[in-house]
Parts: sequence; structure tokens; C-alpha cells
Amino acid sequence: MNDDLLSPSEGENPWKLALEGSGVGVWDWNIATGAQTHSAHWEEMLGYRAGELTRGYQDFAERVHPDDLAMVQSAATALVDGRAPEYAVDFRMRCKDGSWKWILTRGTVVQRDAQGHALRMIGTHTDISERKRAEEALRAINTQLVENAQLLQTTLTSISQGIVLVDAQDRVCMYNPRVCELLDLPEQLLAGRPSMQELVHYQLARGDFGPDARLLTEGVRGYVIDVAHGVADTVPTQYLRVNPHGRTLEIRSQPVPSGGMVRTYTDVTDYVQAEAARERLNTLLDATQTIARVGGWERDFVTGAVFWTDGVYRILETSPEEFTPGDLASTQRFFTPQAQEMIKPLLPADPATTQTTHDMELEMVTARGRHIWVRFMGTITWDHGRPQKRTSALQDITERRLAEATLRESEERWKLALESSGDGVWDWHIQAGTEFFSKRLLQMCGYGDDDLNSRPEEFDDRTHPDDLEQLRQARQDHFDGKTPSYQSERRILCKDGSWKWVLSRGMVISRDAEGKPLRMIGTFTDMTSRREAEALIRQQAFYDALTGLPNRRMLRDRLEQEIKRSRRDSQQLGLLFIDLDHFKEVNDTLGHDRGDLLLVEAGRRLKACVRESDTVARMGGDEFTVILTELPGSTYLDGILQKILRTLAEVFQLGTEQVFVSASIGITLYPTDATDIEDLFKNADQALYVAKGAGRNRFSFFTPALQEAAQTRVRLAGDLRTALAEHQFAVVYQPIVALATGAIHKAEALIRWHHPTRGLVSPAAFVPIAESSGLIVDIGEWVFQQAVRQVQSWRATLAPDFQISVNKSPVQFHHDRAGKAPWAAQLAAQGLSGDSIVVEITEGLLLDTSSSVADTLLALRDAGIRVSLDDFGTGYSSLSYLQKFDIDFVKIDQSFVRHLIADSTDLALCKAIIVMAHALGMQVIAEGVETAAQRDLLAAAGCDYAQGFYYARPLSAPDFEAFMASYTPASL
Repeated sequence: MNDDLLSPSEGENPWKLALEGSGVGVWDWNIATGAQTHSAHWEEMLGYRAGELTRGYQDFAERVHPDDLAMVQSAATALVDGRAPEYAVDFRMRCKDGSWKWILTRGTVVQRDAQGHALRMIGTHTDISERKRAEEALRAINTQLVENAQLLQTTLTSISQGIVLVDAQDRVCMYNPRVCELLDLPEQLLAGRPSMQELVHYQLARGDFGPDARLLTEGVRGYVIDVAHGVADTVPTQYLRVNPHGRTLEIRSQPVPSGGMVRTYTDVTDYVQAEAARERLNTLLDATQTIARVGGWERDFVTGAVFWTDGVYRILETSPEEFTPGDLASTQRFFTPQAQEMIKPLLPADPATTQTTHDMELEMVTARGRHIWVRFMGTITWDHGRPQKRTSALQDITERRLAEATLRESEERWKLALESSGDGVWDWHIQAGTEFFSKRLLQMCGYGDDDLNSRPEEFDDRTHPDDLEQLRQARQDHFDGKTPSYQSERRILCKDGSWKWVLSRGMVISRDAEGKPLRMIGTFTDMTSRREAEALIRQQAFYDALTGLPNRRMLRDRLEQEIKRSRRDSQQLGLLFIDLDHFKEVNDTLGHDRGDLLLVEAGRRLKACVRESDTVARMGGDEFTVILTELPGSTYLDGILQKILRTLAEVFQLGTEQVFVSASIGITLYPTDATDIEDLFKNADQALYVAKGAGRNRFSFFTPALQEAAQTRVRLAGDLRTALAEHQFAVVYQPIVALATGAIHKAEALIRWHHPTRGLVSPAAFVPIAESSGLIVDIGEWVFQQAVRQVQSWRATLAPDFQISVNKSPVQFHHDRAGKAPWAAQLAAQGLSGDSIVVEITEGLLLDTSSSVADTLLALRDAGIRVSLDDFGTGYSSLSYLQKFDIDFVKIDQSFVRHLIADSTDLALCKAIIVMAHALGMQVIAEGVETAAQRDLLAAAGCDYAQGFYYARPLSAPDFEAFMASYTPASL
């Protein structure tokens, strides 16, 4: 240890004097006592007079930036404890005027005790604030340049040049697709590895070079002819040619050390044509196109050997005579410290990886001391996580870097000017506080030249208050360099008092030495039309076009939000599925225009029934959905439901027509019933199903039993698909008795399902499922075929005029032409007349306006097949439909017969139906006759036929035949 370093007196310590003279501040820390002294320059560096700071280490610690203090102390402790070889830290210190200054501190232990414990440290403080500012500026510039370099490289590799690699035997050994495009060559030709002589022969024969090769640069015409004759010995490094399409190509040839050459083809038509007017841009183009000075660099990590190609020597401005690379250490001087860190091999995440790639831009120093930029790209081979060899290509991109820096400002300015064509322009001189507005900008907002002053506040003051905050933030972010350009959409108050949406874009084009903005230019673009279009698109996307209510998509979005709110606030939420009862009849009888009017009015009434915070949506057709939020209790919900039912049951005035409908409502609650949207939808739908099945004009809450019933329906639907093939169905027959004579010449065919595990399943349970799934078509066809075979038998054994009635679902009417033979044709094929079968239909079918229904009914009439109208009195058909179609029988629904007694309303209705039917030429069949009294009342009223348990339950064919054998007709 040099004793001078231990001298306690500054005057006796030449090292301190020398350091002080070099412009750095000196500090001396007695670790044993904790005392610390600072040199005069140390204090002056922070803006204090020499001797003004007297508290030693406390003065130092109080002025270190809070974010840096722990780092500084940790570094010093590491040196003192021997865990670090040196003490060197960059940190910030507060100056006397309150500003912060970057300091580089370096120190060393100059005295230790016999046990090696540090007793004393001395060190220096160097002001590096300017360097830090420069580094920050360079990093910002470097980030922008890297982005531009990546964009340029992507453009070049994708569309710029065609490349052909010729081997030592003068044959094409590699090419890229761009060559085929530029030279209009078939890929098969190059894939065949032609020699250059063969390739030129092909082009000459095709006329690619024009008469006498005039499409080539004059100096190379002879070279091309020589190649064609196989005698060329000198390859021109660069020449131009024009292809037959008039495009100018630049051809560059570069020999490779192993023999052969690399030839590039670049379409330079645009540059050639614009050469006179774009000399400055041509300079950049030449630098960009000549991405020359490329070299190869190989490092063997195992042996440490480094190998260069000649190109690397050129890039680093040296030669093999001046420098020969040995190991890695010998080449380190060409890399900056940052570059040295960047080229260190990064261990791959997967130890099994055998090769990784790298592509980076580095700053290097040539042998002459010149700083250059290179692109460093290639591969590293690995063996079990250990690097083996790195093969890289170095490309000098210094000229491009310099060109980008030079042209950046002008390119951005001109780009802005081009993009702003047709918009209003503003030019703001920030420090002067003046702003120029173009005539187009003023006109855009309805102002004249003299209406506004040249102040930047003119349009800020006319900005909508809701838009001011984001405007100021966007502008400040650009001033602070956080964004490359300024952009803000806002509303501007026009002269006529209206608001106009504009997109304001701009860019600072000049700053002062401290980086403060001096001038900013930009544009106004009228966005009003786009905003209106966006609003219309949103309306169409999220709202029902007919009612203006939220649609299914908006409903789901709102339900998601309301569920989140209900979960957060521990609130209950109700979801209502509402279906308008009998709406289809309104549509079919009055037309879709009137139906649309009803839907609009129904939506309005529903909104009036709930709070403004609730949501009413239309799901489609006559289905509405309501979200009831923050439910206070069940009493409130019951009141809302009753109100909805009453409101929708009131008369709808549709033009000159008055219509009555009702509503069925299914309700489910969150979180009581479910917490998932799909489950809530499913629950509400199941509850709605129950409400409609219970008679409509009512509401039903979801219960677990409904879930079980729905699951049962799903299972039945699945079982139905195999029931027919597995012969699980059977047909039974119920006799129809002529009341006047007691004779039985008719029967109704009814289907029964004997389920293998559930036993006998009621038709009321499975027929609706079969209809909704379409299975009813095949099932109904099977029932018809069974009935045909049976009626053929019974006409031979029971009565020659025996008839069997077969129910036909409305679904079957719409599938009559689905590859199945018409029923009339099937009867004829069995030798049966049409009157052997009666087709039973429901009243709702008569309201179906489709041509398939009308055509099928007419075809039945023409074939002599009788038609019976089932469940008459429970539907909504009118007398006009009874007259329109040929109906042979009307069946009085059992709901009118069940409680039939003398002088009852039911009897009066039955009489009216009988009289009406007879007046229209139809016969009447009463269903559900269970007592002799009912039979007698119906006979007295003139009813033609009766069927029911009074006579017999539905019977299998053998049981029916046994019944007929023992039956004795009894006339009344």
C-alpha cells in the first residue's frame, strides 16, 4: 500500500491533489470511526462553496436520491466485505438548487487491519450528467432506428431483389422466387440447374434482350453474346437491362471465394424514371441497394479459434497483414462494451436444442478507431447446453443508419403532408403562442377568415368539455416524447352551434437544445360521418331493428354485467322469458305488417312495466326477455309479473283491427337457481315451457322439478330415435259408433309407446317431442301403413265400408314431398278406395298459409280420402276456413262433453256446433263420451257419431275384433 494514500493531510497527499486537479471530487471515509471528508471540488460539484458542508457522511447520504441510496450502500458494503473486486456506481445527487446530478463514484480500500478488515476507503465523484442525457437521447434514437431498420429489412427480403447463386461449374445452384417474377422465367427451368450459357440461350431465343441485345446496357451486350457462345471470361459487376415489359432491372454480380458468383436482380424502374427529380433520394437508394461489405465470422467455442472472411477485414478497415484473429480475446477490441454483452451466447430454454439463431445490430469500432454499425446474424450450434460453434454474417449498415437519421425529419414531415391531403391544416409556433389555421379547417367548422384569432386556445376553448382531458393528455405525451405523433378525436363547437367530430393529428417538427417543443404542425379530419356510421352499425349490431329493443347479443352483454354487479353487491336478479300467446294466429290472419305493429306495442308495454334500470330485449319472433335487477323481494316480483300479464292482455289496436293476445312467462332467479348465463337461459326456457303447457296467460317459476322434466324430455327424444326401429310402438283402435243405429263401421287409430324401461309412455308426453324433432314424419307414416293393412282386413271381415281415422301432424304436411309416396297412391297400391281412410287434422293447420298444406288437403279430397277436424272448439279457426277446405267430419272436443248435462252451457255449445256443421254439410263426432246420459243428450241434439270409454277403450287389433264379435248394436 502506498503510504501517500494513507496521509491524513490533504496537503501531504499527492494522490488527492492529482485527482482534484483532474476535475473530480474526492472523498475519504474512515470506516473505523465513520468519519468522512470531501474535497472542495466535491462540494462545488453540487453547487456549494468549499467548506459549506461539514457533516461528512450525513451530508452525502441526505443528498443521494432515495431510489439510489440502497444501491450505493450495498455496493460499498460488498467492497468492504470483500464480495466485490471494485466499487463503482452511477447514482443521482441533489444539488444546492434542488436539481439532480448524475455522479459516477469510484473507490477503493486503502487500509486494512491485520485480520484484513477494511479500515479506510478513498474515492472520487465524477459528474456524468451530460453523458447520461446523451445516452438517454441515443437510446430513444436507437429504438426508432431499430424499428425503421426492421421495417426496411422486411421490405427488402420480401419484395426487393431476386437472387441467383451460380456454382464453380457455372450452373445455377440456388435462386429465390423473385427471380422468376422479375425475369419471367418458369421455375422448372431454374430447378433443372441450367448453366449460364443455357440460360442466356433460352433468353435470347425468347427475345428477352431485344434485337441485337439492345435492351442491355451497351457495354455488356458483347458479354451476353460471349456467354451464349461459352467464351465469356470477365463478368461485369453491375449493369442495367430492360425486360420486354419495359421494366428496368439492375443486375449485380459478385464472385464468391469458392468459385461461381452471386447475382442479384432488382427492379429499379421507378428509381430510373424519377432519377432527375430525385437525386437526393437516389443517394439513399444507392446506399440501400448497395448493402455491400458483407463478411463471414466463425467462432469455435471449443478451441477458441476465430475465423474471418475477407469481407470482415474490409468492414473493420484492416487486412490479414495487419491483424490475424486468434482467440476471442484478440477480437474483443472491435466490440463496444454493450456489443460484447449482446453477442454472449444465450442458453436455450430447452437443453435438447441443437441450434439457435441470432439477429441483432451492434456498434463496433474499426481498426482505425471509427465507430460503425453492423448487422450480426447467424446460428449457434449446441451440445447438451454447451455452445459449440457460431457462424455469423456481418453486414455494414452504417450508411443506412446515418441516412435514416438525416432523412427522418424530412420523411416524417412529408409523410404528414401527404396523409393530410384534403384535411384542415394547423401550424402551431408553441413558444410564440401563435397558431395558423388553414382556410379548409375554418370552413370545416363553419368559420370565416376573420372569425378567429391566431391563438392555440381558439379550438381548445371550443372543444367539448368531456373531450378536454384526453386531448391535453395526448398532447402532453407527445411533447414529452412518449408518443411518435399526437392524435386525438374530439368534438368541436361549430359556428352554427352544432358539434362536429374531428380527428386532430400532429407532430412536433422542431425542438430547442433542451428538447422542448418549438413548432408543431397537424391536421383536422372531419370524422362526423364515420361516427354516425359507427353509431348506426352499433344500433344494427346490438338492437332489434323492429322494436329498437336490445337484441340477443346486447342482452347477453348486459346480463353478464348485471351478474357481476349482483355478485359484488350480493343482490338477487330475475330473468324472464316472455312468449306472446296466439301471436302466430294474428300474423296468419292479419298479415305480418299488423303483426309487426303488435310486437312494437308489446315491447313498449313491457318497458312501461319495469324500471328504467331493468332491461327489456327482443330475442326474435314473439319472444321477449326481461332482466330485473336488485330485486327487493318476492312481493315486488309477483307485482311485476301480474302487471305484465294484465298489460299484455289488454286490447291491441292495430289500425282498424282490435286484437287480443296473452303472455306466458318463465322466471328464473340468480343466484338461487343458477349462476351461469347458459343455465339461467335454460331454466327460464323450461319455466316458460311449463307456463305454456299449463294453459298460457300465466307465469311459472323455475324449480328443480322442471329441470328433471326437461332432462326427461331430452332422454325421451333420444329414445324416440330408436323406438321405431326396435318395434316399441303399437297401434290401438277405438270404435266410433253411429248414434242413430248403434252400428260400428269406424275406428280411430291411436299410437302407444311401450318403452323398455319406462313402460307405457303417454302420447301427450312423446308426440310433441316427436313433432319438434321431426321424427313424427316417420312415426306418422308407420301408423298410416298399419292402419291401411288393418282396414283392408276389416273391410273383408267386419264391414265392406269400414273406415279408420288416422291423425296427421302439421309437421307431416310440410314433409309430404320428402321422398315418400302420397297416401292416396299407397291406398291404390293396396286396392283400397280413398274413403277407407279418414285423415284427422287440428284447427291450427287451417291457419297455415303455406301452399304445401292447401295442396295436400286438395289432393286428399281429389283422392276421395275424408278429412276430419279434431278437437273442434279449442282452436282459432274461423268459418271461412271451414268453407275454404272440404271438411267431412267435425269432432267435438271432449272438454265440452266431459261435464255435459241438460240445460248446461256445454250442451248449448254442442248443439250450436252440430247445427253449424250440418248446415255446412259436415257430420259430427263427439269425443270423450263416458256415460249413457251424455250419449242420449248428444243423440237428441242430432250428433251423428260418438266415441269414448262408454263404448270401449282403445283396443289392440285382436281385442277390437273380439269386441266386435260380442257387440250388439242398439239404436236410439
